Amino acid sequence: MKNLKKTTLIFTILSFLTIFTSANAEIKVVASIKPIHSLVSYLMNGVSKPSLIVDGYASPHGFALKPSHAKMLQEADIIFWVGEDLENFLEKPLTSIAKKAEKIELMEAHGLNKLKFRERNIFDDHDDHGHEDGHKKKDDHDDHDDDGHKKKDDHGHDEDGHKKKDDHDDHDDHGHKKKDDHDDHGHDEDGHKKKDDHDDHDDHEGHHHGEFDPHIWLDPINAKIILNEMVEHLIENDAKNASTYKSNLDKALKDIDKLTMEVMTDLNQSTSSIVFHDAYQYFEKRFNVNVLGAFTVNTDVMPGAEQLAEIREIIEHDKVSCIFSEPQFNPDIINAVAKDMDIKTGVLDPLGATLNPGKDLYFDLIKNMSKSFKGC
Repeated sequence: MKNLKKTTLIFTILSFLTIFTSANAEIKVVASIKPIHSLVSYLMNGVSKPSLIVDGYASPHGFALKPSHAKMLQEADIIFWVGEDLENFLEKPLTSIAKKAEKIELMEAHGLNKLKFRERNIFDDHDDHGHEDGHKKKDDHDDHDDDGHKKKDDHGHDEDGHKKKDDHDDHDDHGHKKKDDHDDHGHDEDGHKKKDDHDDHDDHEGHHHGEFDPHIWLDPINAKIILNEMVEHLIENDAKNASTYKSNLDKALKDIDKLTMEVMTDLNQSTSSIVFHDAYQYFEKRFNVNVLGAFTVNTDVMPGAEQLAEIREIIEHDKVSCIFSEPQFNPDIINAVAKDMDIKTGVLDPLGATLNPGKDLYFDLIKNMSKSFKGC
């Protein structure tokens, strides 16, 4: 009888410890790339540190998962990624390995300003192709104030970029289906083209993509929308730290507003340039940067003779100030053209390859990009 009581007491204590440990366990968050990792790191400051998959100088284009990455995915509670058009390597592992995690595809964040892919490496029409959820042109910015904030009655965000709580029905204001309905990436009711119908695009051979450019974080206003999306899922999965997440969100939104104004001031007289690959149109359109073309629209396909001839013609006739390489890719082509045409070179880093991961990386990334364009 005495032994039975002792056993019962031990069992009760162990059960209590299990429940207590579970309730106080740190939430495990994984981010795909450095800019996304930086934003969620800001929100989680004082709680815990998220894990990062694509680190260092690596590019998400053609990235290969290691066993350590697979373990991250397997243990994760939340995974933040942009989408298959950027991190194609994650599409299958998210289903097969990260079975218990909530997967948040940030390209589907409500109210995001999405820009269509430019199909040519020469940007000969400088029209604005910005769309709110794929429909609205950027020229029609009557729903933004002077700081780029969304007005309160549009897409469920208030003037500080905070997300309204009641905007979680199955469709957005334009009738787009939620992420779960996009498994086959086929035509939606607006006639968007299926992913496997892109085989006839020469410039994108070997790399199929959807309709919209995934480099969404290079517009700081999009970063605010991403932060709101993130904080909602963090609080849902870790309610005990809700006050910290909300406080960090307020600070992050204010810091991004400050960053945006600083960059707008710095880039008020931008010169013309050519970039390595077409990754910068969100930054271009937010800050009125004049980029005339790219050596390639797809990093899987290097420019051919015809593309290089077009680039040389633009440099010669359009008073291009400089051409930019990227730290993730071999700069030999850039250097050869620069030497041949006696033109200045610079470096643009859309992923923060040279920066240490953490909450400050996003701000340093945008500032460095501004400095590169300004110094052109």
